[in-house]
Amino acid sequence: MSVNAKYIEKWLNHLNSSDREMSRIAAKKLGETKDHSVVPDLVKALQNRPDEVRLAAVRALGEIGDEAAVKPLILILQDTDPLVASAAADALGDIGSELAVRPLIKILSDYKTTQSRHTQLHGFNRGLFMAAIHALQRIGTPTARRAVDQYNR
Repeated sequence: MSVNAKYIEKWLNHLNSSDREMSRIAAKKLGETKDHSVVPDLVKALQNRPDEVRLAAVRALGEIGDEAAVKPLILILQDTDPLVASAAADALGDIGSELAVRPLIKILSDYKTTQSRHTQLHGFNRGLFMAAIHALQRIGTPTARRAVDQYNR
């Protein structure tokens, strides 16, 4: 077993531990490896784990940039924790997949049509809206650019 494989195995064991802080650190360390083989484990960590572990897993998936993470991250855009949902938008922007464009545009549309002006300026959803704008800018397809132009006023 190579040194890198041992390192990854060590952090995968911590990712699945009951110690929240070690799991959070493990997700961060696994993201830093940029090893695509850990993506399924990080995706699994998005479910039924504490918010801080899920947040670290989302960020790690963005850092790795694997297309296999796109669909699970799209689901996380609907998360009840606004930090986790915003991080998912950021991660989708990092990955740059065109599959993320429509769900990100939906966030912009929902935000603009369902929020009062006060809530838009001060609510938790503003972070998700801004993360979606930045993600679409980084994805940069013509559809993404049009959406940014339309909603970023």
